[in-house]
Amino acid sequence: MVSPSGAMGVDPLSTALRLWGPSIDGEEIQRLRSRYLERVDDDEWDDVVQTAASILGQCPNPTDRERRVTGLALGKVQSGKTLSYTSLIALAIDNGYRLTVVLAGTKNPLLEQNYTRLYNDLEAGRPSLTPFKNPTPQDADVVRSVLYSGGHALIVVLKHRGRLDDTRRVLSTPELRGFPTLIIDDEGDEASLNTQFRRGRSSAIYRNILALRGALQVHAYVAYTATPQANLLISGIDGLSPDFGVLVEPGKGYCGGATFFGPNRDRYVKLVSLAEAEDEQVQGVPDGLRQAIATFLVGGAIRHLRESNVRHSMLIHNSDSRASHERLQAAIKNLMELWRDSLRLSDNDPAKHELMLLMRVAYDDLCSTAQQPPTWEEVRAQLLHEAWLVEVWMVNSLRLGRDPIGTPLRLKNNILVGGNMLGRGVTIEGLAVTYITRRAKNDTNADTMEQRARWFGYKNDYLDVCRIYVSARLRDDYTELLRHEDDFWEALRRNQRQQLSIREWPRMLSLDSNMGLKPTRSSVASFRRFGAVGWDVQEHPIEDEAVAARNLQSVRLFLAQHTEAYARRFGNVEHLVIEDCPTEDVISGLLANIETEGTGWDASYTSEYLARLLLAGVLPSLNVMFMVKGGIRERTKRKGRVNPMQGRTPGRDSSDPRYYPGDENIHEGRVQFQVHVVRVKGDGLDRPVETTALALFIPKDDPRFDLRYVVRDDNP
Repeated sequence: MVSPSGAMGVDPLSTALRLWGPSIDGEEIQRLRSRYLERVDDDEWDDVVQTAASILGQCPNPTDRERRVTGLALGKVQSGKTLSYTSLIALAIDNGYRLTVVLAGTKNPLLEQNYTRLYNDLEAGRPSLTPFKNPTPQDADVVRSVLYSGGHALIVVLKHRGRLDDTRRVLSTPELRGFPTLIIDDEGDEASLNTQFRRGRSSAIYRNILALRGALQVHAYVAYTATPQANLLISGIDGLSPDFGVLVEPGKGYCGGATFFGPNRDRYVKLVSLAEAEDEQVQGVPDGLRQAIATFLVGGAIRHLRESNVRHSMLIHNSDSRASHERLQAAIKNLMELWRDSLRLSDNDPAKHELMLLMRVAYDDLCSTAQQPPTWEEVRAQLLHEAWLVEVWMVNSLRLGRDPIGTPLRLKNNILVGGNMLGRGVTIEGLAVTYITRRAKNDTNADTMEQRARWFGYKNDYLDVCRIYVSARLRDDYTELLRHEDDFWEALRRNQRQQLSIREWPRMLSLDSNMGLKPTRSSVASFRRFGAVGWDVQEHPIEDEAVAARNLQSVRLFLAQHTEAYARRFGNVEHLVIEDCPTEDVISGLLANIETEGTGWDASYTSEYLARLLLAGVLPSLNVMFMVKGGIRERTKRKGRVNPMQGRTPGRDSSDPRYYPGDENIHEGRVQFQVHVVRVKGDGLDRPVETTALALFIPKDDPRFDLRYVVRDDNP
């Protein structure tokens, strides 16, 4: 992002948020530290607390009389966001917040999981910290007693319209609504956002969250998510659009997209055939899956020879069809019985020999990454033991299906077969091998795909036996999603370094829509492609006379500051040219001072695009051209549009020295920024308006500049 008042990354900016300095050494945060003393080292703990303090410092000061703030805490998939918001709760209590409301997911098992963890980690149930799960209006008197006696009330509630409304009714009484409150929305991009905005209505859960917020005088609403695409792309005037955003960096040992789909992806990612990936009606166990299960067993042998008492798991996500899950579970169970029988045969038996060839392929592959692996003979001797300790689970809503949240694993080795229930919020203990072939045939949502990556997480201790089996298309999708995530994380880091409010950050996400990827579901946010290659011409210039006058003053000031500008003739037309003008100067000295809101040509997106080219080192400078030396061209508005560009000279041959090739043909294959001054008359104008129109040219044939983005569409 570029400072509207100065150079990129140089001028700290004031924001609309009033910051305060929370205490970070209170009783509750120290109590929480004692629970994590053996699991989190001092450096990591300091990072956790500093991040929580950064979030709390942008929330209302609990001494405020009336104030509401919306925050966004961005983590990574499976990176430990729960510890972050538990720390935030502890700091909030230490600093005078009296109420915490945790919106703990859309499913009862997830609610129970979150409630139990918060209860244990915060040692709730003490007189000073009283927990309530899905409170009803009958609990209002108890909540009031807790608060009036100086205690803190911790409310954990399901994201369900009835449960949310009950919580609102508890807290909206005159005695309670003034207590400073922290609302944490776990998985804040799920169910909370308005899925009815295109119809001009509010969806039920969204409406109830707004009603809950409306009942509280002093509160912060902080949405936690690893997939913030929807939260970033919703309208800036939406009731849940964030006022601030904080990055929750993963801790040591985290293995995410960069681990599996970065430069070393071929070490961990194995391809299955397109035919296998697309066959949802498969009977039996196809070859790629058979190899994946063999790798799972061999990996289990390696892990258990190192440490006998650890879980070892495999995830299979092949379809959303429950019938397919049922068929595949049965087929894998049959395969495991067959393999157990084969492993008990003599070594010279053909069936065992064939199975050992399959296992040896898996062993050789794992040895390419394994640290000091046991010998093949040791692994071979362990395989029957591993095969006996395999349980195959079906994870779906069928009668015999299981919910992975709240269902304890029983054996050492577990294979989970399922679809949607193996997504958001699910942590699979010891997950080492993933076989995932499910993908929408056409467009698919980036946030949904990222949430399916349950293989991300803290697994550095056994990363060497982890493998991902996918189709080539899914492999490429996840590689693109890594680029997508890295890009907006780096943009938001720049935001934080420059002390910019997230509201000032252009909603620009790097994503190649040609691959069939969308940032999020279109039911919650409007977005469009942003492609800067070729000409991008402002055809709806500012018509407000006061704004137009300010823009003219800005471009003339910029020109006056560049005394190196010189006149250059193209045929019979002369322009002023600033050659090799520093890109940073164009962004902060020109674009940042021109108002383009409502014109369909967003200077903030153009600035962000140029800033990313500059930071990538591919565009240190560009040519700026003031058309006809900053003079005025007459233009007529027709059907709401103005064409500021002048065409080629009619009736003259290109060899004629007076021939002008047209504004769009004088770029000479270089990035060029044109400033047009036009006097517009015509449609809907009482009198002509002298205004500016901008145009940017990016060469089409230079792949360095072909950055593909989606941006928030503020005019859907």
